[in-house]
Amino acid sequence: MNAALDIRLEKPHYLDYIRIRKEVGFGEVSPEQSQQSLDNSLFFVCVYQAEKLVGFGRVVGDGVLFFYISDVVVSPQAKGQGVGSMLMNEIISYLKKSATRLSTIALLTAPGKEGFYTKFGFEICPNKYFGQGLSYLKLIELDTS
Repeated sequence: MNAALDIRLEKPHYLDYIRIRKEVGFGEVSPEQSQQSLDNSLFFVCVYQAEKLVGFGRVVGDGVLFFYISDVVVSPQAKGQGVGSMLMNEIISYLKKSATRLSTIALLTAPGKEGFYTKFGFEICPNKYFGQGLSYLKLIELDTS
């Protein structure tokens, strides 16, 4: 039997953020990057199991017109326990209180995860409001050799 899941609407410790990003394959960031990134976020939701961070999500943006859902991650040890849905339900609750009808709410999914987000009302682009979407990979794909 798994330990109970504990949802907290708080910023995680930067070392926990580094660890869970690495566990799910999002890459390892420095302590400075981690802390600064967390400090500049609008909203956090964390799920702990036996005091270990096993799920995390946050919202970044200007808090008025633009909200971007970021880093919705679930540790491999907690997969299949509904942690992702717990995270998204809290994020949607925050957005319903904070966003207005003119706000843009967006996210980029990991490849193959689009279906998870459509269950929460997200529409795959292009749609009637947005085009395909673009990303700037020149900084991401720096040659490290």
